[in-house]
Amino acid sequence: MKNKLFTITALCLSAVVLAACSKDKTPTSQSNASHDGHIQDPIEQLRTFKKQIESVKANPTAKSDETISLTEALWDVENTFNLTYSESEQYYSQINDHEFTLTLPVNEERNVLVYDAVGLYSNVILQAREAFAEVTFADKGFVSLTVKEVIEDEHAVSVKFSGKTGERCNYNLPSNQADGPFGEDDNWMFAAPLGKCDDPDIPSGADEQIQEQLYIKLIEPYMETDPAYRNIYIERKRFIFDGTNYPFIFYSPSPGNMCIDYINMNYYYNSEKHLITNIIPDQYHLTGYSPISIEIEGRVLPELEALTHYNEVEYGKRVRISTDEFGKTLDLMTE
Repeated sequence: MKNKLFTITALCLSAVVLAACSKDKTPTSQSNASHDGHIQDPIEQLRTFKKQIESVKANPTAKSDETISLTEALWDVENTFNLTYSESEQYYSQINDHEFTLTLPVNEERNVLVYDAVGLYSNVILQAREAFAEVTFADKGFVSLTVKEVIEDEHAVSVKFSGKTGERCNYNLPSNQADGPFGEDDNWMFAAPLGKCDDPDIPSGADEQIQEQLYIKLIEPYMETDPAYRNIYIERKRFIFDGTNYPFIFYSPSPGNMCIDYINMNYYYNSEKHLITNIIPDQYHLTGYSPISIEIEGRVLPELEALTHYNEVEYGKRVRISTDEFGKTLDLMTE
């Protein structure tokens, strides 16, 4: 996870400046700006944009006057990119974020030339590839791309994209415990890589351990196994929260108290699971959505003199597509 290689001294002295939140604040939703409209048939929509990309590539100088709505254009770009390059069903031990902004011409009716929408898609690939090339993970993958913000003026819009890249990693299978996956030996310091409470030489922590077990429980069981099809996740929404938003997420007002015993490890695991599968979907009416990326990071809140687990959870609507028609996921660096 990003920014996690800090020392115990740095934690205690709060040397890393992090934004603090007020208690009981609503979680930040980064549900993206391209979801203003409703797409009746997402597979047909993806199929249509795929044909439009092929047409523009075949006739790069023929700029037709065919238009689509701005909402449709942004939906097409985001979801086609994720269909083609993102690998959301992998487990990632570390995740990096990056952002970039591109412009897109619009007319007075808030419509976009198909030619320009395809051009935006091509530029998104170039920007994402450039950021991906700088990632130093040994086994890296592109987790997700979302439209984060859209700023409109008279003749164009500025579109801010948020990309997540990660390091693929194996994970440990859970043990059989009545109240959760953690046993008596699972007493962890609150953040990786501080290790266990009685063994600092293990480069992990409670945040990483809980994240791993939530992936095993909430994401892995729903992967597609039929080789003729694969899962894609459309209309992604990202939610950011920590112990200042919800009282049952790890939050310690005593920075010196970094150890989480196995009983509380199971408590926080079950609390996170309930939050991700019930509370947030109910609160934000996420009908048909499922979690596709869970990132938990132990953080210091200097202004509150507290410790917490910072969360970024991304959801998407799972859709099965034919690999014969849409192909397999491509490597962003080679395709």
